[in-house]
Amino acid sequence: MTKKLFLVLLCVLFSVVGFSISAQTLGDVDENGIINVLDALLISQYYVNLNPPNFNPAYADVNCSNSIDIVDSLLICQLYVGLLPDFPCTLSTPVPTTVSTPVPTTAPTTATSTFHIFLLLGQSNMAGYPTAQAADKVENSRIRVLGFDNCSATGRQTDQWDTAQPPLHECYQGAIGPGDWFAKTIIDRYPAGDTIGLIPCAISGEKIETFLKNGGSRYSWIINRARIAQNAGGVIEGFLFNQGESNNGDTSWPGKVNTFVNDLRNDLGIGNVPFLAGELLYSGSCAGHNVLINQLPGIISNCYVVSASGLVVDPADTQWKLHFGHDSQVTFGQRYAQKMIQALGL
Repeated sequence: MTKKLFLVLLCVLFSVVGFSISAQTLGDVDENGIINVLDALLISQYYVNLNPPNFNPAYADVNCSNSIDIVDSLLICQLYVGLLPDFPCTLSTPVPTTVSTPVPTTAPTTATSTFHIFLLLGQSNMAGYPTAQAADKVENSRIRVLGFDNCSATGRQTDQWDTAQPPLHECYQGAIGPGDWFAKTIIDRYPAGDTIGLIPCAISGEKIETFLKNGGSRYSWIINRARIAQNAGGVIEGFLFNQGESNNGDTSWPGKVNTFVNDLRNDLGIGNVPFLAGELLYSGSCAGHNVLINQLPGIISNCYVVSASGLVVDPADTQWKLHFGHDSQVTFGQRYAQKMIQALGL
């Protein structure tokens, strides 16, 4: 038998058996207690943006390069066939805290401070529609954001921490959403040494089904981004949610949102953190969906509704007439903050 054939057969054997481990460690990206070529396959899928399920990027950087790429997959395969005695990262090496980007030079937390994390979920009104103004872009070094996409306007990179300023979501929009003024309002309620981390995860035009664990295409992506924050020492304290236009009037929508929230809480191990659901425009064609939004606190634990009363449509939205205007987004963000302050007892 040739050496090459022997290695192939050995790799096939390990793809089934793998290396059993007693505790979570580098390489076990699906967190099943075994390191095998399935882990290498998941890393390869992640590298080409396929958003594999049950993938924890915190355990994928097996060579401590502060990036996740095909080299990590190859190192796992080399370990299987005996060409590598151990990964360049050992158990004594801290688990990487970022994915595909350098670790921030200034850590967001210290031994005496807290990194307070909030996820921004939903569709276009959470991502933002109206163009951000100069006053919105005044930075506060205590408010951080995890890059949503590579943005030349801000210099922000995907999955990299940076000081927050709009746009938090899609770069091309240059827009302001409620997350901006939520953070600017709530930050003063925290001790001076603490920081806030925003995790933008809203996608314009998407139904709630897109974000569900079973059948949705973006659930794992949300979980992966949240885990980047947790691995950086962040404490997830709540969700900001604004979605429903794409499910307008769907009576099954509240139950699906409940499933979404329960899965997030369970998979992230964060307990019963507050879930804030914002209403839709009272003047828009989806105003009737607010009846369903206001059902959520009756079926989701620790859930609050943020009122859209008095908020107005953006004059530039002549096509859909569904999007909050600039000043309304500022007010909406402040309302989210006041509701979260109430929910957290700050």
